[in-house]
Amino acid sequence: MRDYMKPVVIVNSEVSEGVYAASGSADECYTVTAYIHQRPQMGRGDYRIQVNGRHEAADGHHSGQQVLTMNFNQPVTYVSSNGTLSAGDGTSTIDITYTYHNNGNDNIGLGEVIVQSEQGLEVTGSTLSCNHDCGQH
Repeated sequence: MRDYMKPVVIVNSEVSEGVYAASGSADECYTVTAYIHQRPQMGRGDYRIQVNGRHEAADGHHSGQQVLTMNFNQPVTYVSSNGTLSAGDGTSTIDITYTYHNNGNDNIGLGEVIVQSEQGLEVTGSTLSCNHDCGQH
């Protein structure tokens, strides 16, 4: 079992694109990364955030539903994702529900989360939790 290490977010004005934030694990279950890979430009007014996770289930449990919680430095308006927004539109924290089947130690590519916000948006943290039930056995 791995020890949880609290994430550290560093702002670097010399970085030209995005921010990388790793949460560690949620409930000793998922490790998740989220980074802004496209910022508003040339008439497009949204931020596109790539989100990936790994099901670090030391006990080998399965998961059939996940909740992604993303924290930002300012309020966001949710636009779309491969999941369903469950809370937080218009705030600095959003929750998105996904329904992927994951065995222990599976990777999970959640794709893009697209939001709108004022200039200067940064991801300040993200966690992915599961329901510990694959719904199949």
